[in-house]
Amino acid sequence: MIEKLSIIIPVFNEENTIYQLLETVYKLSLTKKIKKEIIVINDCSKDHSENEIKRFMDDHKPTNFNFINNPENLGKGGSIKVALAKLNGDYCIIQDADLELKPTEINDLLKPVINNKAHIVYGSRFINSKKKKKESILNRIANKFLTIFGNICFGLHLTDMQTCYKLIPTSIMKKLELKENRFAFDPEVTAKLARDKNLIWMEVPITYKPRTVIEGKKIRWRDGFRALFSIIKYGLLKL
Repeated sequence: MIEKLSIIIPVFNEENTIYQLLETVYKLSLTKKIKKEIIVINDCSKDHSENEIKRFMDDHKPTNFNFINNPENLGKGGSIKVALAKLNGDYCIIQDADLELKPTEINDLLKPVINNKAHIVYGSRFINSKKKKKESILNRIANKFLTIFGNICFGLHLTDMQTCYKLIPTSIMKKLELKENRFAFDPEVTAKLARDKNLIWMEVPITYKPRTVIEGKKIRWRDGFRALFSIIKYGLLKL
C-alpha cells in the first residue's frame, strides 16, 4: 500500500527547465489520492538554477517540499544519497530536472505496485520505441549494451537499466549503502536491488524526448566506462 511518494529531483545547471519541471511535478495528481513529497537538491549549480528554484518557492509556497543546497558538487548519485535521509514516503522515485521525461507518467509506474504485481518498477525508454530525432545513436547503443551486460550479471530481464524513472520502496532504498556519485548510480542501485530474489520487477513504457549536449545533456562517454565498471563491481564481484 502506498500512501505517500517521495519524488527526488537532483538539479545541476538546469536554469532553463527547472521552474517548469517543478510546476509540473507540484501540480501532478497521483493515482488513488497518493500524497507526494518533493525533495529538490541543487548540486552546486553554476547558473541560475538556485534562483529559479527559489522563484518557484516564492510563487507557489509549496507544502511537502524540501529544498537542499549542496555546498559542493556531489554528482547525481551523491545528491540522491543526500536526499535519502529526508525521505518520508513509502516509495521513492527519481525525477531529472530537465524535460526529457513526462512526470504525468509516474502514475503508470505506480499502477503495478498498487495492483500488487511488482515491488520494483522501471520506466523504459526503449519498449516499442524507435530512435528519436535528437537521440545520439552512440548513446542508444551504449544504453542497450550496458543493459544487456547488466542483465547477464544481475540475472534480470530489463530493457532500460539507465532510466531515470526507478520506483523503489523507500525502506529498501535506504538500506542499499550506495557508493556511486555520478551516473554509475544506475547500475549500482540495480545490481544491489537484484540481490534480493524475492523482489518482483516490472517495466512500463515511458515517453522520452532526448536533449543534445548543446541543449544541456550531461552524460559523457566516460560515464559509460564508469557504468561498465559499476556493473562488474556490484554485479559480478558483489562489492
